[in-house]
Amino acid sequence: MTTQKPQIGNIISEAYQYWMRTLPFQVLFSVIYFSIFMFTAMYAYRYYGLFDEIMKIQHLFYSDFKTFTEKYSAIMQTDNALSFVMSTLVIKSVIFPLNIGFLKIFRKLDLGEQPQMSDLFAGFQGHYFFIFLIYALAWNFFNYYLGFFTIVWIPMLLMTPALIFFKNFNILMAFRISTQVFRNNILLLMLATVIAIIISYSGLIMFFFGIFVTFPFWNAVIYVLYKRLIGIFEQ
Repeated sequence: MTTQKPQIGNIISEAYQYWMRTLPFQVLFSVIYFSIFMFTAMYAYRYYGLFDEIMKIQHLFYSDFKTFTEKYSAIMQTDNALSFVMSTLVIKSVIFPLNIGFLKIFRKLDLGEQPQMSDLFAGFQGHYFFIFLIYALAWNFFNYYLGFFTIVWIPMLLMTPALIFFKNFNILMAFRISTQVFRNNILLLMLATVIAIIISYSGLIMFFFGIFVTFPFWNAVIYVLYKRLIGIFEQ
């Protein structure tokens, strides 16, 4: 592992350069991601009966908002609502390997090669899909139940997917090394995580549609962190 301690400003600046050079891939990623997620989530929303329940109380939204919020809260505490939330976590896990494609795309840029649209689906090829699915399931369910403590959990696991993809480590080995990198660079990784999340979701304030461009930004941050803190590529 490299001993150099990069500055957070340099990390974000370099990530921005990767992001700008791959804007068509960023948009394609977001279109695929949100299309699949919204379609399947809406199906689950109807399947578990939440749509019908909300329709029954929608008239209260304007006439008696307090009652509406009370009834809505009660609906969202039912077993069906919990099943819906769990199903969305599974959906997000199935789509997660789409993020891995950016690791291949950014690496190709460093090698002077031309990225292809097919590179975006690298995380779905062969055994990778099952490995990243298992990882994403653990990631999403832990994030859901840990609440505030995800501020530590997320940066702790930040290097795990890259280690699996570039070095073909199993999940446990990748997790162990990722936590080791985290211990040696706690402040840097926590700052990078917070900034990456803010930038990724900043598109929401640009007439909402801006998120199609900004949402995948955090993948560039992860790649730069891996490149600067570990920097071993064997994939």
